[in-house]
Amino acid sequence: MAERTNAAPGSTSSAGTGEDAVASDVAIEDPAHNEFALIDRILERLGDAVASEILLPPGDDAAAWVPAGGAVIATADAMTEGSHWLPHLLSMYDVGWRCVAANVSDLAAMGATPQVLLVTAVLGPTMTIDDLDAFIDGLADGCRAHGVQIAGGDVVRGRSTTFSITALGAARLDRANRAIVLRRDGAHPGDVIAVSGTPGLAAAGMRLVEQARTDPPADAAIAAFRHPVGRVDLGLAAVAVGVPCAIDISDGLIQDLGHIAQRSGVGIEIDLEALPLPQAAVAFFGTEGARTLALAGGEDFELILVARQNVIESLEAEDLTIIGRVLEQHPGEVVIRQADGAPYPVPQGWDALRRWPLPRLQ
Repeated sequence: MAERTNAAPGSTSSAGTGEDAVASDVAIEDPAHNEFALIDRILERLGDAVASEILLPPGDDAAAWVPAGGAVIATADAMTEGSHWLPHLLSMYDVGWRCVAANVSDLAAMGATPQVLLVTAVLGPTMTIDDLDAFIDGLADGCRAHGVQIAGGDVVRGRSTTFSITALGAARLDRANRAIVLRRDGAHPGDVIAVSGTPGLAAAGMRLVEQARTDPPADAAIAAFRHPVGRVDLGLAAVAVGVPCAIDISDGLIQDLGHIAQRSGVGIEIDLEALPLPQAAVAFFGTEGARTLALAGGEDFELILVARQNVIESLEAEDLTIIGRVLEQHPGEVVIRQADGAPYPVPQGWDALRRWPLPRLQ
């Protein structure tokens, strides 16, 4: 493990969960919660979410395991307090769960089989042992829900709380030794655009939590916001039938479609009336509000699939809806068409380097 300037003097590394000192300015000050005792506590609390059966489980400087396929597929994501979550909207349990879901969803979007996670925790000065326990519980339950385990990680101190996850999965190789995966650059004119689930449900859930709504119709939306589940099975099915192109909805439907349009060098046209709107969003925010959330809300972790229509239909997925098409015209751009053919304003999605752009809904 590379030396870090914030490591405790004389500290040693002894796990797939590498360790830097958890300093006294972190609100975990009981002597029983020193660096190494804290790591032991984390591993014990994770229980069967620890990858204890791999070649080298947590306990060494690095972990080792055998990939399930010919190619290793890797992704990483970070969640920072104040940017990716606010304490009054999400509990630490929710944050732990969402850390897993966000990363596994990236593997699902590649059509890969998730295997293990590496977790780095930067503990801010307000973090308590109860907060950490709740985060670990959410992390463990998120792993169980997604069929993955934790192979290691790191614990450090910091000025604010941040969690960074590296997710590793596997995919088969073709005869030319290329990974058989779903890609952003695989869209071609004549393909159709399909989306799973009801985009905007998680964004509606966030709005409802902000408004402290507890009406029963809000339950599904709030669950989608707090405890999303990546569409691993759909991603695997898509790659199996030959879908060439996909992305998960993390930054908003239109913004994520824009990545496909740009990487593939094609135009994309979306039929506004074809969008599957969440019932809860329509009930609380009206049709126009629900459309805004569906187009730009983000963090649904549903999948956008792009392929010939007969390939999409061969998936026989009940919650898969064709919402548009791929064109040669306006390459790199996404256009939304209303029923009369008129363009519909394209809202912005999430960008980690700018403030949340969605307008407040009444």
